[in-house]
Amino acid sequence: MEIKEVRPNVFFVDAPGAGVNVYFLRTSKGIVLIDTTSSVEEMRAVMDLAGFRPADVHLLITTHADGDHVGGNSLFTGTSLAHQSVLARMGAFDRALNELPNETFDDPIKTITVGEFEIELIYTGGHKPDQTILWLPKQKVLIPSDLLFQGSYPFMVGCQLERWIEALESLHEYPAEVILPGHGTLSTWEDIDRLAQYFRDGINAARELKAMGLTMEDAGQDPAFPRVDGWEREGRIEANNGVFLQQTV
Repeated sequence: MEIKEVRPNVFFVDAPGAGVNVYFLRTSKGIVLIDTTSSVEEMRAVMDLAGFRPADVHLLITTHADGDHVGGNSLFTGTSLAHQSVLARMGAFDRALNELPNETFDDPIKTITVGEFEIELIYTGGHKPDQTILWLPKQKVLIPSDLLFQGSYPFMVGCQLERWIEALESLHEYPAEVILPGHGTLSTWEDIDRLAQYFRDGINAARELKAMGLTMEDAGQDPAFPRVDGWEREGRIEANNGVFLQQTV
């Protein structure tokens, strides 16, 4: 785990391997924390490395309800903000009350100001139905969260595939100079475009295989599905192929 200051007072907690990244801002009001890793223990390790305590956190923002992004939520007792779909999904997962956001929004975009930071929370869906991303316009920092898996095959189970592609394409509307993925390290526009192309290639392969009349089991292992040189987590390929088949008309 490494903490990188990508802009003044904008920090990226770069988690190795399969770990989830988190992010935080040091503001005049206190820490703005974005996501809380997989567990209380892991979140405590992040805080020890970063040099802040739960009481220093002015605002917690949750990008989506997957367990590797909310595991340390219970450490924080202040304002916890998320899209209303995050709250609904966490409730369906039967998360403890002290893990749930206590403030929600339902607009496509919510803009907040904390100290010297303007933060846009943009609801996209895609990776999961409750996915939210963040944009810091003054710093030109884009946080796509799990819309972007950099350097590895994405986790696609439970996704909205067509919406995910649209959301990736929409990222080009933001003149970002720094791109912080949910998994992987500091990213580029090429990483975003490569992931979108992987999805398009998977959809095309699924259409062709369905037209051939193959069973789901046979088609899911077919080499016609895309592979990307250098990507890790190849164990996700077969499950991803199943998603391509299920969600392609």
